[in-house]
Amino acid sequence: MKKNIVFVVNPRAGTRSKARIEDLIKLYIDKQVIEYDIIYTKAKSHATEIAAQAANDGAHCVVAVGGDGTMNETAAALVGTQTALSIIPLGSGNGLARHLGIPLKTEKAIQMLNTAREKIIDSCTLNGRPFFCVAGTGFDAYIGLKFDQQTRRGFQTYIKTTLSEFFNYRPDRYLITLNGSTFDSESFLVSFANAGQYGNNAYISPQADIADGLVDVCLMRPFPSPMAVPLGVQLFGKTLHTSSYLKVMPTAKAIIERSADAPVHIDGEPMMMDARLEVHIKPGSLRVWLPDLSKRGF
Repeated sequence: MKKNIVFVVNPRAGTRSKARIEDLIKLYIDKQVIEYDIIYTKAKSHATEIAAQAANDGAHCVVAVGGDGTMNETAAALVGTQTALSIIPLGSGNGLARHLGIPLKTEKAIQMLNTAREKIIDSCTLNGRPFFCVAGTGFDAYIGLKFDQQTRRGFQTYIKTTLSEFFNYRPDRYLITLNGSTFDSESFLVSFANAGQYGNNAYISPQADIADGLVDVCLMRPFPSPMAVPLGVQLFGKTLHTSSYLKVMPTAKAIIERSADAPVHIDGEPMMMDARLEVHIKPGSLRVWLPDLSKRGF
């Protein structure tokens, strides 16, 4: 019996062209194993509608073709269903795809679907909004908002935005409740890591397990400006969790109270949110397709 896949293509996501995606799918999908449909999104949240309909129709998998925002919108409709998520990563960061080991090269990502294995992972919510990789508030959310305002996308633009805004940012104080205790913390950022990285191999919590029923609350305390470069090296070197400036606390639920409404990011997508933040995890709530490492080429 063939498996049915729906490709959800966001023509505006990320930095790479989607012009050839139909040709590549036709070329690399094994039609003896898979039958498929390709649907293009037309507006924000359209991916959620497409994925919900696909799940209702009994599709085996919905493939998000785009960036982390497209992934988030698609996955949101698949939580708690029998339909799996997979990704052809064409965005700027591709955090969840990288964590799952999905190839970044489009041809390889398509080929992977022919022999993919299924895994069940956790999902999370921030004030009821689903996320699957990393969400947070503080500096990373502030930069996400500034980056979203830029006319150019890509990793270089993100780095330039980070460097230009670093000295303008002032850390906030947070009242944090988790694991049965409440404490006050002045933090440069507060991240909620279901997976280990933001994207682009920037690891906020390298030891995060996407299927352990816990989310890692990562608190980074303010640091002297000369420490920015060494901390950046640790971020991309998967050793930030060893820094004395970062505290990582796994939990199933967290409440974060801020001084006022402020930016957050959800899987890299910036938005404003209430001063009070509640993070919950939904263990074993999402099926994903990822490479079967026993197969040749993976």
